[in-house]
Amino acid sequence: MQDSVLIIGAGIAGIEAALNLADYGCKVYLADDTPSIGGVMARLDKTFPTNDCSICIEAPKMYEVQKHPNIEILSNAEVRRASAEEGGFAVRVLKKARFVIREKCTACGKCVEACPVSVPDRLDGRISGKRKLIYVPFPQAVPNAMTVDPECRFGKKRGDGACIGGCVIDCLQCRECPIALCVKACKEEGKNAIELWARDEQIDLKVRSIIVATGVDVLVPPAGHLGYGAYPDVITHLEFERLMNAGGPTGGEILRPSDRTHPRSAYWVQCVGREKGIGVPYCSKVCCMVAAKQTIIAKEHDPGMDAVVLHNDLKCYGKGFHDFAQRAAGHGVRFVHGRPSDVSADAASGDLVLRYEDVDAGRVVEARAGLLVLSTALLPSPGNKRLAKALRIELDESGFFRQPDPTGDPLAATVPGIYVCGGATGPIDISESVAQALAAGMRAVLPR
Repeated sequence: MQDSVLIIGAGIAGIEAALNLADYGCKVYLADDTPSIGGVMARLDKTFPTNDCSICIEAPKMYEVQKHPNIEILSNAEVRRASAEEGGFAVRVLKKARFVIREKCTACGKCVEACPVSVPDRLDGRISGKRKLIYVPFPQAVPNAMTVDPECRFGKKRGDGACIGGCVIDCLQCRECPIALCVKACKEEGKNAIELWARDEQIDLKVRSIIVATGVDVLVPPAGHLGYGAYPDVITHLEFERLMNAGGPTGGEILRPSDRTHPRSAYWVQCVGREKGIGVPYCSKVCCMVAAKQTIIAKEHDPGMDAVVLHNDLKCYGKGFHDFAQRAAGHGVRFVHGRPSDVSADAASGDLVLRYEDVDAGRVVEARAGLLVLSTALLPSPGNKRLAKALRIELDESGFFRQPDPTGDPLAATVPGIYVCGGATGPIDISESVAQALAAGMRAVLPR
């Protein structure tokens, strides 16, 4: 307990905190509720304001985490309870079965080839990315091992043609599956790594401190809002990241989801989620710079594309960010103080028809767009409420973790010995997340 720390959330903040603490000789348990570490940053194409490759920065750190002798990765894990005791905390962690033995799996892909069912990949949102029911979350995943979709394992995909779920004997009793094609393919490769009868595992830890780095989620607009869900060419800014990404479903080409053609014009709408009826009460801070980054890259892909950003008040809050927005303008991107009202579609051309108020010009404009990108609000991680209850710490009015004394005791939560960083504290960019993670790590090991 004396030299151990539990980090909950393995995005870039959790990874940086883990590496820093481990290099100082601490034992680190890095827990995440997904099959791979990496968080939101692993889904991005580039990072602002340098436009460096996101996964090129993060993947080496992920591999370093995996190899570090002082770090134990707990993937697919949820913290169920934590109780303070002398010198630290006793923590109960539920490690959910991935139905694949990590040590045996080499991610050769034979099981994926054998799987008969493809489903939409949550990583790619609405832009038509697919994955099988047994899969690696993304090519650089750590641990780099397959995982079986729980809906497949428990028979919920039988109606879609899955080969698992129709047996009258449960896998826990059988343990010799003659039905599952993935199991058969794995055995033929001599790996025998798939165990459909695996159980969830409870792990009890004793740690000195806890760091919460649960990151953020992204708002999915209500169906029909500004055409989202009604027209396939209305997407969110996170879905646009997957269009730009060479590892995405389009191989990095910016294509319209509707017809797979290159859009000649694209509009970005800022502050989606703050409108009346949705009511996110705060600025998400990073969206304006995300739009600047995406328009720069879109113009680099196609200099002839008309790229327009409709904003309420352009936020350039960090060092070099104003110059970054000016760089976008230098590429021909137009920044318009505009308020969109409605979106429809032209049946003949397939283009979107966007009506908005040009505030500075004092007039209503009707524009045509091949693609509409909604810069939606950043939200608290959906597991925050459950985790706050397990750790007995408080959330603020927006659902992020409350810091009772952010100036006197930065990053401390409402229970001594528990610290928060990154998106757990609110909307934040990558560089600030890293700075907070390093500070939270040092705070976790200093005498209280």
